[in-house]
Amino acid sequence: MSKILITGARAPVAVDLARSFAAAGHEVHLADSIAGWAASLSRAVAATHLFPSPRGDFAGFASALRDLVARLDPVAIIPTCEEVFYVAAAGLGDRVLAPPLGTLRTLHSKLAFVAHARGLGIGVPETWRIEACAELEDLPVAFGELVLKPDFSRFATETLVRPSRAQLAAIDPSADRAWAAQRFVAGEELCLWSFARAGRLVTAVVYRPVWRHGKAASYAFEAVDCPAAIEVARTLAAANELSGHLSLDLILTPEGVAVPIECNPRAVSGVHLFDARPELADAMLGRGEAQPVKGLRYLGPAMALLGLPAAIGGGRLGQLARDVRLGHDAVGRPGDRRPVIGAMLDAARFARQALLSRGSAAGATTADIEWNGEPIA
Repeated sequence: MSKILITGARAPVAVDLARSFAAAGHEVHLADSIAGWAASLSRAVAATHLFPSPRGDFAGFASALRDLVARLDPVAIIPTCEEVFYVAAAGLGDRVLAPPLGTLRTLHSKLAFVAHARGLGIGVPETWRIEACAELEDLPVAFGELVLKPDFSRFATETLVRPSRAQLAAIDPSADRAWAAQRFVAGEELCLWSFARAGRLVTAVVYRPVWRHGKAASYAFEAVDCPAAIEVARTLAAANELSGHLSLDLILTPEGVAVPIECNPRAVSGVHLFDARPELADAMLGRGEAQPVKGLRYLGPAMALLGLPAAIGGGRLGQLARDVRLGHDAVGRPGDRRPVIGAMLDAARFARQALLSRGSAAGATTADIEWNGEPIA
């Protein structure tokens, strides 16, 4: 039985990928710099492993990861979260299903990605680099038609959409922490997750965020048909000869044009729209292709902890009940329900960490693994 090593065990997508690979006959190991309860409680996971924080101790992380790989001898190493940057820098060879660090940086940077996509002939919004608030006054667009976000950021927690002057007063761009100012594009917001092998997409899904926490990541999602978005991903994968995750946030304009606004070279919630079937694992290993399922999938614990208060506050209780009834939970799947309990425990741990650090719960989930473009050494 061949072994698979999946890093970023804290993520629900890591558990769902483990189920896919286990269903395809592999022995699946998950690793992270925190002990994730959801991963450790899943029947699909043979074992979970700990390594040091890649952000806080890269040398220790790289050494521990290399030792783990030497012990397990996996046929593939699949990062899922922002540890992908550090895994790519650890010198583990072509068993790592991720692009080299230089490519990852281009895709992760809000500014570099737009320039790269434009160079490939992909339609993207006008975007400007901002290193001081005074530079905003010189832009050829009104503040109310801008979207602003740090060059390296995640979860859209700092994103300002069509900001007021009062909101602009709260940001502090600098040469060391530039912001991207992007012309607002009207249309429907869609997301895409895909996986590529040697520049060829082997699977892809476009989905609509149905329930989300503020502007952050969605916790209920529905597959939609959007060939234009998949063509954007196909172009990017081929141009970079990508192997690994390729995720996009896009705007579908009223004219049917799919406009990518940013890229994430890691796994996102679209993974759940394959229902942990073995075909997904096979495709990610370069053996055929996989198609997503139809319908709605959600993260059950988040629907309870976040969806219920949002539904009560927004008068959407009927919609919540309907979505829970018609959709399917991706955290507690049939035959593997225990990760629901683990996910609740993981959420409590991140909430406590956020309180202690006076930060956000979303920020707490990536504090030890996120990468903001700084040298890795």
